[in-house]
Formats: sequence, structure tokens, C-alpha cells
Amino acid sequence: MALIRASLQAGHLLTQDPFAYTPTIQPLVDHEWGAGVLAFFLSKWLGGSGILLLKFAAAFGAIALALRVAELRGAMPAVLGFLAPLGICLSYLGFLPAVRAHAYSFLCSAALLCAFEADRRGNRRWLLAATLVFPLWVNLHAGFVVGLGFVFLYAVEQAMVGKPYRHILLVLAMFGLGTLVNPYGSAFFKYLVRALTMARPRIPEWGPVWSLGWPLTIAYVVAVLIVVYSVVSARTWRIPGILLIAVTAVEALLHRKFLPFFAITWIAYVPALFHGTAAGAWLQSFSRRRRRFLLIACGTLTVVCLVTAIRTPFWKAQVPQVANEASYPVGAVEYLRQQNFHGNVMVPFRVGAYVSWKLYPAVKVSMDSRYEVAYPDDWIERSFLFYQGAEGWQSTLTAYPTDLVLTRKNAPVRALLERIDWRSAYTDSEFELYARPGLLLPPMDRNTTQFHGTFP
Repeated sequence: MALIRASLQAGHLLTQDPFAYTPTIQPLVDHEWGAGVLAFFLSKWLGGSGILLLKFAAAFGAIALALRVAELRGAMPAVLGFLAPLGICLSYLGFLPAVRAHAYSFLCSAALLCAFEADRRGNRRWLLAATLVFPLWVNLHAGFVVGLGFVFLYAVEQAMVGKPYRHILLVLAMFGLGTLVNPYGSAFFKYLVRALTMARPRIPEWGPVWSLGWPLTIAYVVAVLIVVYSVVSARTWRIPGILLIAVTAVEALLHRKFLPFFAITWIAYVPALFHGTAAGAWLQSFSRRRRRFLLIACGTLTVVCLVTAIRTPFWKAQVPQVANEASYPVGAVEYLRQQNFHGNVMVPFRVGAYVSWKLYPAVKVSMDSRYEVAYPDDWIERSFLFYQGAEGWQSTLTAYPTDLVLTRKNAPVRALLERIDWRSAYTDSEFELYARPGLLLPPMDRNTTQFHGTFP
């Protein structure tokens, strides 16, 4: 959104990063620029609720499309009602808590599964429609690469079972041509190669599924076991969607960022597969015998969920400053705005974009969470090591003209800054601002203040 705002002011889509005072990659290729356009203008028209509308539309749309595939494949309501919550639980990372562009990739992937199902039934119009819409996906989020993979796997699956597949390869070729519809030209593909091949050891969402903790890890294992049980019961590997399920399961195991793709594929194909097992037959029989009890239980759960959602309130775009790594420096940003501060601020990885959105062009940041989009690998690593107080932290501080350091209270570098001439200008329960020698800012202590930021 900040990029789109700055680009509108410049009169063209920026290909040089304007937000950082540190080294950036040139040319800048922002694979989410289209998502930024949608979010920016919706926020202009509807405020923060407009951005949340996008998120909820993507979430409900993706789940609804996956459920539609399951229904078309013959999943009975009893089985679908029993299994779908597990898949929805595994998909939640794609939509909570932040509003992120990859939600469009989950929605588009679910739509592709619907197109595949229509194609299995001889209706190829949906694949044609997907070909026409694909360039839009290309400019919304780089997850369109998953769409290319889905089409390829579907073609392989159809070939394996002796079904027509050449037209699917044609669709894949058309998708490939669709990637040319982007504002960055050949630089877009150089970016993709780097983004797809680079390691991201510092980014938690690129970690394995078990890094999510035991509840979601157990849910993932249960989902995989249900697949295995269903396939064994079917006594055949010639199962629609089996390649998509297998590949997304492996990707989710290695990188939890892909867990929603597995969840959507799982919801689409597994309920119908489970339907034909002994456990599926028992579940249908049980649901017929206990129909009234199940209706009351589902109704009660629905009411509880609605009451909980209304108390949130889910329709407001709130910016949390709470005691965890997902908090934002609401108080520190307010302080800098009140002081009419102009200068360069060293920031932690997660919060740089928020600072830029609220304070640019008065404030430039050391980095933000765009990672491979805007910043060289060595600078990203140096920034993480700086906040860890690792050897060489002071050379990172002085490498570029830094005026302020924004740090979390639990960051090791905070104690090191107190040993040199940098002094604390602002502090609250979560964040602290340290000013360089000679920079005069009035000290402010807001440790007892609770902050509730708004967006945009």
C-alpha cells in the first residue's frame, strides 16, 4: 500500500525503493503490487473495514470453492461436516491475523480445483476462464507459481489414468504466456528465480510444520493419516487429486507457509475419498441415528462462534501493541509524529513497513518485512544480528546515517546501546527509541499506557 501511495505521487509504478536509507535491490520488483492497489483504494473508500472485507472474501471464497469440489466429488454432508473443520483449522494461517496478499493465491488455487473438476466432467469453459484470469493472479501475488504447479500435476494425473491431457498442457502454456503480463518485464523473472531458490532461515513461516507447535502439528498429522487410511481403503492410487494432495502435504511439512494450500486441497478431495471407507460408512450411519443431537450441537457451536466474533470486533482493522512478536510500535510512531521528527530509523524486521506507512516521507527505515523484494541478503542478516547484539553490531549501527534505533524491550542490543552515548528518548511496555549523540528529543516514558492503533 505504501508503494502504491508513493507511486501515485510519482506518477508511475516505482522500481526503486523510496522507503529505506540503506542499500536496496534495483530494480525493485514487488510481486504484490496489484494487491497493494486493491487494498489502497478500498481503504480510501471504506477505511480499514474495506481491507478486512478483502480478507474475509478471500477466506470464505477459498473454503466455499473447496467445499464445492468436495460436494461435486460426492462427499456426503455428514462426512463433510465431520472433516471440513479440520481442513479449515489447517487453513487459518493463510488469513489470520494480518491481511496479506497470499490470501489471493489460496482463493485462486481453490478456483483452479473447481476448474479441474469441471474439466473432468467435460466442461472446459472453466479452464478457459482460468486462462483469461491468470494474468490478474500474476500481478496480485507470486503464489501464481503454485497455480502453474497445480495445472502441471493435474495434467500428469490425467495422463496416468488415461484421460485427455493435451488440452491441459495447452492451458499450462497459456498460463506461462500470462506471466509476461507484468509491469517489470524480464526483471520479474530474475526476481522469481531468486525468490524461489533462496533460503529464508530467519522467517518463521518458511520453517517446517512442527515449528507451529504441537496442536497444529497434531492436526496436520491427523489429516495426513486420514489420507493414508482412505487411500489404503480404496486399494488404488488412481484417485482424483492424489498428486495435488501428496505434493502440497510434503510442501506443508517442509514450509508451513504452504499449509493452507494443503488444507484447501485436502478439503476438496479427501471427504469424498473418506466417504467410501468403513469409517465413513459408520459416520453416515451415526449421523442418521443422532441427527437431532448433531443439529443441536452444530447450532450451539454456531451461536458461540458468532458471539465470540462479534465481541472481537472482527470488522475493525486494529493494530495491536501487545506482549508478543506480532505487536507494532503504535506508541513510538505516535511519539515521532508528535515531535515532527524527520530522519532515519533503524527498525526490526517485522515493523518497518508499519513505520513507513505511518511516517514516510519524513522517516526512512533500515529495512522492512519485504525481505527478498527490496533488500540484499547480507543486509538482512546484519540487521538480525544487530538486534541480537552479535559481534559487529556497532559497525552495523554506524554503516549508514542512523538517527534513531527502534528496538523491542527484550532485544539484546538494548543493553548494548545503553553502554554507549546513545540515549533513550522514548519507552513503553514493548518498545524503546534510542537517539544518536547530539539528537535532541524530549524523553517520554509511557510504560503504563495501553495502545490501540488503527489502520489505515
